[in-house]
Amino acid sequence: MKIKTVKNIFSQVPKSKFDNNWPTSHYQFNHPQLHLITAPRGTGKTHLMSKIVLSGIKEKLYDRIFLISPTAQSNMKQLQDLNIQEEDIFPPDVNAIQNVINEVEAERDEYQKYLDEMKVYQSILNNKNNDFTDEDFELIEDMMFEDKLVAPKYKRKNPRRPQCIVILDDILNTPVMSQGSSFNRLMTINRHIAPMRDGGACGLGVIILTQTYSTTNGHGVSPMIRSNLTELTIFKSKSQPQTQKMISEFAGSISEDQFRQAYSIAIKEDYDNLTVSFGRLACPTLRFRRNLNQFIIFPEDEKVCECQKNKKN
Repeated sequence: MKIKTVKNIFSQVPKSKFDNNWPTSHYQFNHPQLHLITAPRGTGKTHLMSKIVLSGIKEKLYDRIFLISPTAQSNMKQLQDLNIQEEDIFPPDVNAIQNVINEVEAERDEYQKYLDEMKVYQSILNNKNNDFTDEDFELIEDMMFEDKLVAPKYKRKNPRRPQCIVILDDILNTPVMSQGSSFNRLMTINRHIAPMRDGGACGLGVIILTQTYSTTNGHGVSPMIRSNLTELTIFKSKSQPQTQKMISEFAGSISEDQFRQAYSIAIKEDYDNLTVSFGRLACPTLRFRRNLNQFIIFPEDEKVCECQKNKKN
């Protein structure tokens, strides 16, 4: 057997490249995330989710936070620090997710219009001889105030692609997960929601809170969706089959031995939890977290860690 290398056939590298990730601090989760938090009732799922979202609010990651839940009103005391607007709370009906997507796309459209207005405005300021289209003249008309051209203003202080997140709480066995809803579509293309005209997308972060990792009646979060997770948070579990199912689904993504060790280290008391991050990370030492703030670092990962070097740069 021999290996033959050929040249100049597959050497062309695409010039255009788009990154849908939102800028975050080094130890923050990658965004827009698809995060499943699973634990029995009363173990602190909502509290933990609030801490995750509050950290994102502190970093100004979210322009809007949506909530889909049948228990929104009863949990409002716990959620009040998240400052979710009343119009961004939806009951878990069959149209709930599409309604959220529609809102994100409307945010995208507003931002796209601002970009278009800025392009036309700069052309006029620079005295460029452009052949304006009918659409351009409509934008110019929108920028006129008392017969003067006014610089376009975006509704938020720092113009950027809109960054939104939706929280799905207690939605198992509700119409939001029915065949006619947009649940599966959201779970598979959340990073590509609200595509931009010139490439890339706004994306929509997702956090799901459930009492079980999987169910036998077909109404739970499907394996296809679980395979797309960027993060999974688990609490103490007495179900060996559930743990084994997780391990079998992680195969090829993370080490079974590392997962078992991380679980035994992370979960000592009733409210302890382990978060596993999947996919490409800035550093493998960011893979396992105990109670969010403590990283469980394995020697083989520490050997290739360049976190301090990256922070200095």
